[in-house]
Amino acid sequence: MLTSTVVRAVCCDAQRGLMALSLTFVLGGAVGCASTSASRSGDFGGSGVQTAVLQNAQGAATGITMVSTTEVNSALINAPVDKAWAALQEAYTTLSIPVTELNQQARTIGNSAYRVRRRIGDVPTMRALDCGGDSGMPNAETYQLLLTVKSRVIPSDAGGSVVQTTLEGTGKNATTAASSDVRCASMGALEKRIVDLVKAKVAAR
Repeated sequence: MLTSTVVRAVCCDAQRGLMALSLTFVLGGAVGCASTSASRSGDFGGSGVQTAVLQNAQGAATGITMVSTTEVNSALINAPVDKAWAALQEAYTTLSIPVTELNQQARTIGNSAYRVRRRIGDVPTMRALDCGGDSGMPNAETYQLLLTVKSRVIPSDAGGSVVQTTLEGTGKNATTAASSDVRCASMGALEKRIVDLVKAKVAAR
């Protein structure tokens, strides 16, 4: 199910040809998605592309290409790369984030299917993610979340290190039979907590 998002769409129209436009819209009225595909340049942040053919209640099909951008949160660490990398792995342990992806050579760590509710370690999900909400109650506080969280360490030009983290995902009401997922965007609190832990662990070594 596709939710509200800002996209660049290419609409297929037999009479008008191809028309590219930017718009904000809700695809809740579509009754089916005939085909989808996705690709992403690189494996850390950047832009992702998804194409789909949607069919409305009257049976008319529309082809749409959607582009989404994964924001990368970067922070400078005053420590060598190896030291920052060890501290980053400890930070994930402290936050109780299950690690399903670990590449020692590339110094990347993360989880692309992290299911969680209410808290990520000591960070409330309502501070970490914006999943929308009703009546002043953030969805991130009550929804079942399926997140992708990834971090890596790279050398900085100044001789230290840079910790980069991405966080995104979807949320779903766990108390109703509603099948639609809500897209969740990072608010920066988890990335900041990871950096704070890395800095503290580096200073303690």
